[in-house]
Amino acid sequence: MNIKKISLILLFGFMFGAVIAGLVSPAMISWYFDPPAAMGVSCKAAVVWGLGAYQKILIIGGVMGLVAAGVLLIVQRFKKIPLEKGSPESLEK
Repeated sequence: MNIKKISLILLFGFMFGAVIAGLVSPAMISWYFDPPAAMGVSCKAAVVWGLGAYQKILIIGGVMGLVAAGVLLIVQRFKKIPLEKGSPESLEK
């Protein structure tokens, strides 16, 4: 397995985690949101806070996808399970 394939798998893992976080995070923000008492009538502070929380969740989800893809690569490497049917690893058996 070359560095290009590993990089692509990790990139797809990061993107998958970010997409899942993007789908789940609005519900998480609305469930977790506890507005500070100082917000009053202005919504600007709430929007800034909400977008900041959304960005943090996207980054965390991307990193989780990256870690999951890395773990799968490590498991695949030690078990020698081929990623593709016609890969050289599958021809060794």
